[in-house]
Amino acid sequence: MLDRRSIVLADGSVRSYFALPPDYENFTYMPRPGFRHVGPHDFGFERPPFPMSPEFLRPDARTRNPEYWNPGRDSSLKRKFGEDEREGRDDGFERQRQQLLQYGNANGPGTSAGYNFSRGEEMRATKNMRILEGNASKLKHSEVDQNALKKAFLHFVKLVFETTNQKKNYLANGKQGPVPCLACNRSSKDFPDTHSLIMHAYNADSANSIVDHLAFHKALCILMGWNYLMPPDNSKAYQNFSADDAEANQDDLIMWPPSVLIHNTITGKGRDGRMEGIGNRAMDSILRDLGFTSGKSMSLYSREGHLGIHTVKFSGDELGLKEALRLADYFEREKRGRKGWARVQPGKDDENNPNIVKLDPKTGEKKRVFYGHLATVADLDKVTFEIKKKVSIVSTREFKQSK
Repeated sequence: MLDRRSIVLADGSVRSYFALPPDYENFTYMPRPGFRHVGPHDFGFERPPFPMSPEFLRPDARTRNPEYWNPGRDSSLKRKFGEDEREGRDDGFERQRQQLLQYGNANGPGTSAGYNFSRGEEMRATKNMRILEGNASKLKHSEVDQNALKKAFLHFVKLVFETTNQKKNYLANGKQGPVPCLACNRSSKDFPDTHSLIMHAYNADSANSIVDHLAFHKALCILMGWNYLMPPDNSKAYQNFSADDAEANQDDLIMWPPSVLIHNTITGKGRDGRMEGIGNRAMDSILRDLGFTSGKSMSLYSREGHLGIHTVKFSGDELGLKEALRLADYFEREKRGRKGWARVQPGKDDENNPNIVKLDPKTGEKKRVFYGHLATVADLDKVTFEIKKKVSIVSTREFKQSK
């Protein structure tokens, strides 16, 4: 009954192993070819013991079982168990043998399965049952505790996205060095490329970390833009995922409490050479003029000064999410959302770039053109370390369904 399968090891090599097929309980079992009920007189003497049994290996075995040790051309054992016994009878054995030789699997019960020789019926071994129950490669996302999986996924998706260098390493698919498994904890393993890591995570063999590995598998697919709902199974078909679907998966995972990131808020360099930008009070005033009064803005800084980014945080509830989405929609309608900011290329000549700076028709002053979007998991590496520690990741779809 065993299927031949392959697994990718940490060093990139591939090894074969055997496992029970997924639908092993649905097989139409056949008696083991060549074995049937044998009476004590069928051989003319007491039935000989099977090889490797204590009776078979006794010192007098050669004299007690001469036809096994020295089988002749017309041996009675050969007649009982050999090809002559099957002549004129279609018991399926030849078909299975040919399939086994051609494909390595006869798609039916083979000689490795457990049988009761006296009855000719299949005997299911309890050892094989324990192996199947502990075989993590059979456990998929829908077959584990869903609440535990969701919690673990939100934890691992944050770990995958929040560190810039680690994120780049995964996206480089091993070109910048081996990629680690974050679900293995202290015994973290490195893999030559992201596909090998995906295979490892999806086919985890540790009963204590199945949920963590499946959650990490899903988080890694979200980062790479791959379809986590399609099992990898040594095939890279799951990587054929549309850009729109991949983007939707990332946009669904937002920072919580809900926030909006506003870009292009730098005003220039100060006397000390550090970057300066619009302050929190000035940004709150701008937002009030636009009709948004419930958000609290905070400008982001690094060692070089102002980062040119403001985060506008709203309350962590349904009303806060509604206001955050409303502000993000405002920028999207003005074509100054996430994609609009990605199209802008800030450089040395920003003062003359109408997408960066524009003249106020009333005062004639130059003002920055703001771009904004909802803060998602993809923006974790843009915010400060303090914000990363405080925020969590939430699925907007699941949040709305729970209300």
